[in-house]
Amino acid sequence: MTSSRIERTSIWKNTLAHREFDEFKNEREILRNAFWQLRKNTSFLVTQIARTLPELTQHDISHLDALWETGSIIIGDEFDLTPLEGFVLGAAFLLHDSALSFEAFENGKTGLRTTIQWKDAFADIKESNPNLSNEELEHQADFATLRNLHAYQAEKLLHIKWKDNSTGSEMFLLENHELRNHLGKLIGQIASSHHWDIETVVSTFNAQLNVPTGYPREWRIDAVKLACILRCADAIHIDNERAPDFLHALLKRNGVSFDHWIAQNRLAKVDIDQADPNKETILFTSTIDFKETDSNAWYTAYDAICLADREIKSCNLILGNRGGKLFKVKNIKGIGSPESMSSYIKSDGWEPRSAKVHVGNIEKVISNLGGEMLYGAGSDNLGIILREMIQNARDALKARGALDNNFEGKITINLSKDVTSTWITIEDNGIGMSERILTGPLLDFGTSFWTSSLVQSEFPGLRSSKFKSIGKFGIGFYSVFMLAEQVFVSSRNYTAGLSDIRQLKFNNGFSLRPILSKGTPSNFNSSLSTQVKLKLKPNMVSDDLLVEIKTNRMGSINFKVPFGDYLSSICAGLDVPVFYKELDKNEIKVHESITSANFDILKWLTKISFAEFQPDSASTKEYIVNNIARIKPIIENGNILGIAAINTKIDRTQQDFLRIETVGGLAYDVHSREANRYIGYLDYTPKSAKREMDHYTASPETMQEWGKQQLNELMKLNLSPFEKYIASSSLCHFKIDPSNLAVIPIICNGQMKFLSFEDLAELSTRVCIAFLNSSLGDGGHMEMHHSISELEGYALIRPLALGSFLSLKIDNGIPENNLSILDCLYRAILKKGYNPALGELVSVGINSFNQNISAITLAAIK
Repeated sequence: MTSSRIERTSIWKNTLAHREFDEFKNEREILRNAFWQLRKNTSFLVTQIARTLPELTQHDISHLDALWETGSIIIGDEFDLTPLEGFVLGAAFLLHDSALSFEAFENGKTGLRTTIQWKDAFADIKESNPNLSNEELEHQADFATLRNLHAYQAEKLLHIKWKDNSTGSEMFLLENHELRNHLGKLIGQIASSHHWDIETVVSTFNAQLNVPTGYPREWRIDAVKLACILRCADAIHIDNERAPDFLHALLKRNGVSFDHWIAQNRLAKVDIDQADPNKETILFTSTIDFKETDSNAWYTAYDAICLADREIKSCNLILGNRGGKLFKVKNIKGIGSPESMSSYIKSDGWEPRSAKVHVGNIEKVISNLGGEMLYGAGSDNLGIILREMIQNARDALKARGALDNNFEGKITINLSKDVTSTWITIEDNGIGMSERILTGPLLDFGTSFWTSSLVQSEFPGLRSSKFKSIGKFGIGFYSVFMLAEQVFVSSRNYTAGLSDIRQLKFNNGFSLRPILSKGTPSNFNSSLSTQVKLKLKPNMVSDDLLVEIKTNRMGSINFKVPFGDYLSSICAGLDVPVFYKELDKNEIKVHESITSANFDILKWLTKISFAEFQPDSASTKEYIVNNIARIKPIIENGNILGIAAINTKIDRTQQDFLRIETVGGLAYDVHSREANRYIGYLDYTPKSAKREMDHYTASPETMQEWGKQQLNELMKLNLSPFEKYIASSSLCHFKIDPSNLAVIPIICNGQMKFLSFEDLAELSTRVCIAFLNSSLGDGGHMEMHHSISELEGYALIRPLALGSFLSLKIDNGIPENNLSILDCLYRAILKKGYNPALGELVSVGINSFNQNISAITLAAIK
């Protein structure tokens, strides 16, 4: 591309062009020569962009030259620009996209891939696309990082030193030393500003810029004006020059890149609408119609044109507010709707329309999906709110800890009362939230900040750190409106001062229009990052500050516990400390981090099981003391994913609350718990936004290792037959073979006894072993609901507890390999050298639901 393209534009003619009888010929000549040299050097740099990111539309020197044309269209022929402004603007045109290649960064590709931004991008893409090859992940991270950093890097380009391979001398894009020193920073900032929001442009370039020594005073520079020209000129350069036909055919693209290529490939050069008598409107037209298969590309073009229209209008508004001259162009034709734009950007066989998916009543959606409709009527709403708020605080603490190795995190929950109301306040000194987060992801229902792109800009390095959030669905915050009539969220980035605190106020329950205010709330401690205050609806907390713990067994008794103990159970598996302050009393620690050296398992299990307050307190505490040595942490990749032991207690009428299930370390439910399968806690992954449990967070291999360790511990103990049976049933649930531990209760010849599998196998050589087969549900398991005491002529298995240990599933004529009683006995018979023979007895009795019961028999034969 020759220089004539630039020289024909009004910007060039009004600023740097040769002119007769030029009073400032030498000064203009210096600027002109410096620009052409800069353009020559930059043209070599931008040729690398297509090699680095071939999926991008053209970002070569033709695009940079074209901005002189589009900029001239925008501002018109009579817009005032000084020669220095022409030089600075032209240099910014050259730099604004020139950092979209490895060569623009120190140490090239290697240097880019050592940046925090690249590591964050790689981690983010890998999390979203785990099946991509490492090469593809790296390329996508390159693409994302260059797009993210190229504007920032543009600020530095004029001061980057390249070395001549022959002489070793330093080389710069802008060779004129004085211009580089005095205007290099400004040029870089204006080039970078095309990726800033317009408010940042105004606040950054808010002062008059006088000329460097040696130039006429009247050549002063208005940086806001130049930044506005750049962003508008760049926005309207969308045409087939940037997506040439043959190059489009050579390079295979897909997805979003393909849509951008199609969109620009079919657009003609932008032009002034000749139907506008004032020549203030620009017009986009297509050279090729968009078929239905190209509809995404059509809307891509439409969205780009709408963006250009917003840029033009916002820039004119700013120029007008500053008392300056407006751009000649004020509008883009057809911008009102897809229907009106389709008169100029043509479609073939389909009609662009304004119809799009939308939510008509967002408040109702949030009310339904963020409250009782999600969690269910009758849920422990207070516990849900506390769980969600503590989760958010925990994530904030762990995020800050990932960036600050010496950080000590703390969550504090304060329960207070005034004359008419009860307040709960949750405070943390974690990573905090800026105004962008408070008014962005926090209020964006269904968007979690931790999975948003804002993480990478607000906290560089966090995405690629070891930090893993519990929160992921972006709706937990809205649960507070189930119980709170007023909510106040105050926060600041942890690196900011108290003057940067912002507060969101929901004064009348949930509202789409909360109030945002500045300033430090009266009770916001200087060490805090975030504070959430909830004014509870009436009667949400009892006057005595006790919480009723509910059981769900017939004959069991509900009981009450102090609020602090209730909090302890909610935080059962949390890896941060939690403190509680009640009314005007002193602050107490209600939960020690499970990772702390001070973590006391005995104290912890006693507290989360409410052992002090249960009706059968003494028995529960005795069991805890007798079995505490067996409770072991379940550790994977350095993370504690459970602290538990195999249960040996037979179920009783009263629930003992010795087991608790957590999601992300927070209790799924603190009510109606009992020690079937294990005591302590195990962590689960969430199945959905409701946070019900899916599967163990620990891998099957880790759970197997823990289960085998538990079996070894149990084999050393002098357990009763009942305890051995219950432990074996629990081991079966965790897919651990209980054969060497188990004793199984049977009734034979009117006598009940416990026999090992080896003894049962020996017995089966003389007497058939019978298993009552249930028809409840899908069948395939032992019947427990009956009054059959024995089967004459058979040894009848009499199980003591429900679970997978009672499976009677048969696969291809043999018991399913599932470590059930039937499976273990079948294998024990084989081990003795006998052939197991399965049989069936029909209608041996009825169950409690008046259904016929059959029986499976197993005998050992030669």
